Amino acid sequence: MKLAPAGPAPARSASNRTPFVELKDLSMEYDLTADARLLALDRVACSIAESEFCAIVGPSGCGKSTLLMLTAGLYHPSAGQVVIDGRPVIGPWDGVGMVFQRDLLLEWRTVLENVLLPVEVKRLPRSEFEGRARSLLRLVGLAGFEGAYPEQLSIGMRQRVGICRALVHDPVLLLMDEPFASVDLLTREKLGLDLLRLTAEHPKTVLFVTHSVEEAVLLSDEVVVLGPRPGRILRRLENDLPKPRTLASRSDARFHRLVDEIRGAFQAAGVLS
Repeated sequence: MKLAPAGPAPARSASNRTPFVELKDLSMEYDLTADARLLALDRVACSIAESEFCAIVGPSGCGKSTLLMLTAGLYHPSAGQVVIDGRPVIGPWDGVGMVFQRDLLLEWRTVLENVLLPVEVKRLPRSEFEGRARSLLRLVGLAGFEGAYPEQLSIGMRQRVGICRALVHDPVLLLMDEPFASVDLLTREKLGLDLLRLTAEHPKTVLFVTHSVEEAVLLSDEVVVLGPRPGRILRRLENDLPKPRTLASRSDARFHRLVDEIRGAFQAAGVLS
């Protein structure tokens, strides 16, 4: 399996990209008690182009995870609308792969069987997807572990299995909710590089929630910065850091400029003192 060719990515311009995911003035309220409601998101509006990697950063409780659930059609907005590929989302959307903080692997299934679970659920022919599952596992360094069980894997290895499971049915949209939060720093860096390889080999539209500003800048094409609850967009930043990216990309002056801009937005909103 060959990776995408090396070299700088073509120039990106917000003015000439066709929206694939559109968040149209999304608001979300939760009932706390009979007399009290919590406004989690307030009129969030943005669009993400096809095959774009969009990172969403913000403080705890600002509605980042809620935003992903609304995009997947698992929650219904209190106001506004999600549109994917020109069609309003009115319920669970079939073309989505999701990765959560916990891997949620089934302990009684082997690695390969866990990866193929979406294929079974969607009643797709296993014979057409088993090769893809094995290729994904090979791409993240898990060749030879197809017959292992989750209890035999490290936390980082389990999370790689979870990412492969989300991609096996070839979804057009990948939603990732702090997928590396439960691992140590070195494993987190390795998983980030794995994700860069996977999205180079299998381009997807990605919404990636993280608390790490540095991680957002290293991985993304664009960073959406949310303020404290109720979540509102403070900034949207195009990421001109050259591709392909490695950990050495963090030494680039453009990396530090973007990190400083994001932290500056948080500081102006009172998130950072």
